[in-house]
Amino acid sequence: MDVPHKYHGLEILADCVSLVGVSGLSFCISQRVPRGLRQWKHLTWGRACVLLVLLDSWLFVFFSGLLSSGIGLSWSFLACELGTLACITFYAVSKILIYAFLSEKVYIVWTGGNQTSRLKAKVYRVCAVVLLGYFVIGVLMVIGRDSTIRDGVCVIGLKSYATLSLISYDISLNIFLTTMFLWPLWVSNPMSPRLRAVAKRTLYGACTSLVSSAINIAILFSLGGKEIGYICLTSCTIDVMINSFALFWQVLICRSLQLY
Repeated sequence: MDVPHKYHGLEILADCVSLVGVSGLSFCISQRVPRGLRQWKHLTWGRACVLLVLLDSWLFVFFSGLLSSGIGLSWSFLACELGTLACITFYAVSKILIYAFLSEKVYIVWTGGNQTSRLKAKVYRVCAVVLLGYFVIGVLMVIGRDSTIRDGVCVIGLKSYATLSLISYDISLNIFLTTMFLWPLWVSNPMSPRLRAVAKRTLYGACTSLVSSAINIAILFSLGGKEIGYICLTSCTIDVMINSFALFWQVLICRSLQLY
């Protein structure tokens, strides 16, 4: 099915964003992939989370570009439905991995650097239980998905209960984990300049991710939970890219302190 002429601009924009995203994320992945068998053997869970976030984001951007400029979102209802599922699946997995990384940082600063096993650390168990709630949000997003072909173009959306649940839980979880990480750092006296830099980067990165995701979901909600497929994929791609780049920026200084 040919895309109506008035939507060609959106199609081109989606293609450009995908191209930039794949290129940028490829660079980030190249910087985070362990080099040699020894580095793979010593790969920590925190570093694995960062790498998995980048890989998940790359796959989402690549698949979105393939759907929009290759197959065509409006080619069939199946293609439109795949676009919806791609947004939900890759977006949710990316969020879970990002919050798993934050949970790992919380665990490290609260236990003084891996001195207590994760299962015995109360703070880690609390973070894990809270994080499990995101799987419920993922199920609500799948159940509440709403995709259709309207006026010759794919329309992607979520029902209101799924949208509200997503934005509420996302904001709450982000604030909770960021506060849990920053609190022991801020109350430590004195705080070293390097540790303060880590805290600031984490705060800035968390705020950037939170604002990006909140704007993305708020736009969807303001449009009645439905967006033209190209707009939805483009906004989700930008959101995923910002989250990934913010995480990559955070770990640059964390790596020097071996904080994950």
